[in-house]
Amino acid sequence: MSNTGKVNANGPLALAGQITVKGADGAVLFEGDKTWLCRCGHSQKKPFCDGSHKQVGFVHDGIAAPCASTELAAGALTVSVIGNGPLHLTGPLVLTGADDKPVYCGTETWLCRCGQSGNKPFCDGTHKKVGFSG
Repeated sequence: MSNTGKVNANGPLALAGQITVKGADGAVLFEGDKTWLCRCGHSQKKPFCDGSHKQVGFVHDGIAAPCASTELAAGALTVSVIGNGPLHLTGPLVLTGADDKPVYCGTETWLCRCGQSGNKPFCDGTHKKVGFSG
């Protein structure tokens, strides 16, 4: 099974495949085949989405520059929460934007969790400037 993700417009990151989510301390928070991760920075269940994006008016169209190839080997995807920072994803992943076009195809990326990156869905370090915690 290949790992896929979708950047939902104005909403969470949806992941499907062979997924493990680890907390900042390395503890396994989730193992399964589907999960939704917060992109707005306001969830009370970080790193998971609790619908807060609707209340806070999170805005991002879910579209980013396309990637070159979607050809990846199979394997597990690990999502590691970086304390007060981004999500670090390792393992094969094809991530699509809200327009269903691939925006990332590879084996390692860092995704924004604070909701403030100027390069959404990717982390640009803004979490440090805005004092994101979670």
